Amino acid sequence: MATFARVTSVVNALNPACGPRQEDASAERMEPALPPAKKTAFASVMQVLRPAIMLGLLVVGAVVLRHIGGLGHSMQSTALLRAGVAGRCLFVLGATVWCAFGLPRQVAAFTAGLAYGVAEGTVLITLASTLGCIAGFYWARWGGQAWARAKLGTRFARMDAMLTRQPFLSILTLRLLPVGSALLLNILGGISGIRLLPFAAATLLGGLPQNGVAVLLGSGVQLGAWWQSALGVGLFVASALLGVWLWRRSRLGALMSATAPPEQ
Repeated sequence: MATFARVTSVVNALNPACGPRQEDASAERMEPALPPAKKTAFASVMQVLRPAIMLGLLVVGAVVLRHIGGLGHSMQSTALLRAGVAGRCLFVLGATVWCAFGLPRQVAAFTAGLAYGVAEGTVLITLASTLGCIAGFYWARWGGQAWARAKLGTRFARMDAMLTRQPFLSILTLRLLPVGSALLLNILGGISGIRLLPFAAATLLGGLPQNGVAVLLGSGVQLGAWWQSALGVGLFVASALLGVWLWRRSRLGALMSATAPPEQ
């Protein structure tokens, strides 16, 4: 064995293409590892521009929708909205766009009650308002999530933890509260790390009471039934009380207080 080892060392010394030197040469011929990709100037600019684009289009879209005569006429024409499947699709499409830009869904829900009655009107406006909120959710995620993570730091992390800890209950509670903006809640859900499924499910259930109130009022106007208006008011009060009760039970108030910046 000692003789074989000596022979091997002599061969390696005489033949530079063998042994460890070959491995060293191969290692030298390997290309160096590429450095991690740096953020391009375009990506940096878009990170700043996306929030401005998102908010700008929301504002412009809301203003334009309010002043489009054709859309308002279509959404208020009960004869057009009752025209079979096409009329229903027209209503759902128009109400979805209306809700996506943060315009009051109570207006669309009132029209649904006026055109379709309580049962069908509630189903259609709930579908449309949920789709509109989902559109706002994804729009905010595209335009604001990266900016919020980069600029808000600890405050954003606390808010994100607040929502992702109990996503369904958090969104449901905020939807049921009688105060607040659906558009702001869509943006809040979009920039957070909450998943779509709990957001959509909580939005659907949380929007049912207020949708039902407006649908009842609309159908009551059509039928002249005062009891439907009274039932709508009672449903609104009940949903508001449930939202306040869930607010206290879910500790959202304390978590949101921790999210607020300290006073100077």
